[in-house]
Formats: sequence, structure tokens, C-alpha cells
Amino acid sequence: MNKKIGFTCAYTPVPLIEAAGFSPFRVFPESKAPDLSGNLLHDNLCPHVKKVLDRAIAGDLPDLEGMVFINSCDSMRRLSDAWHEARPDDKIIFLDLPSGINSLSLDFLSKEYKRLTETLFKWNNKTCSSKEMTARVNNRIDTWNLLAALVKKSSGKMSKAYTKGHASLIQEIINTAATKSVDKALLMAQNKIDPQGDARQGAAPVFLFGNLLFDPKVYDLFEEWNINVTGNDFCTSSRFITPVDKNACDNIFKSIAASYLNNTSCARTMDTSKPGSIAMNIVQQAKETNAKGVIGFTLKFCDPYLARIPMIRKALQKESIPFLMLEGDCTMGCMGQQQTRIEAFAEMLEV
Repeated sequence: MNKKIGFTCAYTPVPLIEAAGFSPFRVFPESKAPDLSGNLLHDNLCPHVKKVLDRAIAGDLPDLEGMVFINSCDSMRRLSDAWHEARPDDKIIFLDLPSGINSLSLDFLSKEYKRLTETLFKWNNKTCSSKEMTARVNNRIDTWNLLAALVKKSSGKMSKAYTKGHASLIQEIINTAATKSVDKALLMAQNKIDPQGDARQGAAPVFLFGNLLFDPKVYDLFEEWNINVTGNDFCTSSRFITPVDKNACDNIFKSIAASYLNNTSCARTMDTSKPGSIAMNIVQQAKETNAKGVIGFTLKFCDPYLARIPMIRKALQKESIPFLMLEGDCTMGCMGQQQTRIEAFAEMLEV
């Protein structure tokens, strides 16, 4: 069994981890570990970061060969610092992520991804030429792209017919790629990614967006509350499974960087040539998935998202698309607290 590399951000390319001979392990903020992160971090901080740190302090993790952190926000930078204190023996690499999308950002991120790959190969005591390293990366990208294509194809069916359990099944496959291996996720996708059973009528078609919504059971709850998830935009779902165009640039690391930067951006990364593009993208995705309403779900204290919600709300109002904004932590309990609001929103859509 391959040793595991932990990571926390969707801008971490899993094919690079696997090319170096490791298995990926995305550290999701799900744990019964005691709340001890306040000993190292401020209490009023991103619950994702705090819960991941709780896992580190409590040892609620598999054996990790190392951790990859992305400078996606100030809280994540603080998590990297706190990890050094909580687990001083762990190998850690910290990558910077450009906040804008332009040629300089592309060049910078490609060098960061190359540095990540070289570091991972060293951690696994693998010595090979640049050509051999590139070949290994290309091989894992091919498998990753097969998975991405299957997930995209199956996700597209969510907007055409509502089948119970379809959304949670797709999330389960994505989580397998994030925490076990792309090969296992691909096998799952090839065997059972298509919807099972007859299409159901009467549920409100809704598009979801936000930062984290990783538990497949959450999508089952939405179904219980008369919501048909026609599509979503989360860093734990569609933004995580980013296909890589290997021919986009003149070297593989630049191609990977281009694919990740040109994918639908999260709130902390913006296309400076198109101010407000995050709002336009959400409107476009809602229309493309035939949604009658949009639900946003963000974590408490996530300033990058909260700062952009007024812009998103205005764009949706302009298109007469109903919008419900929810905030919470990383627990199923917080979703249960939103049940009444979600059911009322579904009823308002008058399906």
C-alpha cells in the first residue's frame, strides 16, 4: 500500500501526488476529535481549518508521509504554521497560489507545481530524470482525465432528470479520488456512476455553490427536503475534479497550472480581466442546469466568499433567480438547523 500525502485544498493536483508513488488523503473537517484548536488558533476562525487542526492534534489521521498546504487564504496559512507546532515531525510543503489569473500567475503556479512534484519524489526517495518524471505525471493525468470525463458526463444528467441518490453517489466517487486513489474512484465510476431507478417528479430543481460540502449524506438530506440538486460548484466536488489539458502549454506543469487557473474559480482567485466573474459564472451554471433557484452554502468566517455574496445576490436578482444564502460549520448538525429554511425555499419555488 502506498504511503499517504495529506492535503486540504482543491488546487492540489492529485495526479502529482500519485506520480510520485503516494496515495492522496484529503483531510476533510469531519472528526469526533475534541475541540483543541483554540489552543493554537483564534476561536473566531474558519471551522474547516479548526476542525482539520483538531484532527492533527488528536492524531485522528492515517499515517502521513507529509502534508501539502496551499496559501489559499490567511486561515490556511495559519493552519500550516499551527501544524508545525502540533506535529513537528511531519514533512510539510507550503505552496503559494496567485490571487489573479494572468500570464504571470500561470508562470508562477507552474513553477510551484514543479517544486511540489520534485519535493514529493524526494520524500519518496525516487530519483529519475526530468523526462521520466514528466512521463509519470502524464500517465496519472490520463487516468485523472478519464475520471473527470465520467464525473462530468454523469453530473450533466442531474439537470435532465432527478434520480434519488445520484448526487450523493457522485460525491462518494469524488471523495474516493480525494482520500484513496484515482484508480479506485475510476473503477467505481465505471461500475455504478449512472443513475439507478426511475426519474422522480415534484422536487425543486436547485443549483448549489460555496466552498465545502463534502459529505454525501448532505445531498440525501436535500432530497428529503424536496430539493433536486441539478448541479453544484464546491471545492470538494466539481472544482476538485479539474480535467487537465496536457497540450494547453509548452510543458506539463504549465498545462496543469493553466487547467486549474482556467477552471471555475473559487472566491479567493479572481479573473482580473473580468471583475465580478464569480457572479456571472454562478448565474450561467444555474441556467445551464435548468435550476429554478440557487442555494449558497459557505462556512462561517469565510471572508472571501462573504465579501462576494452581495454581488452574487444582485446578479441572480437581475435574472429573477431566487436565492437562499446559508452559513454553517462542518457538521451535519448545522445542516439540520437549516431544514426549515430549505424546505420553505423549495415550497416557494412552486414546483
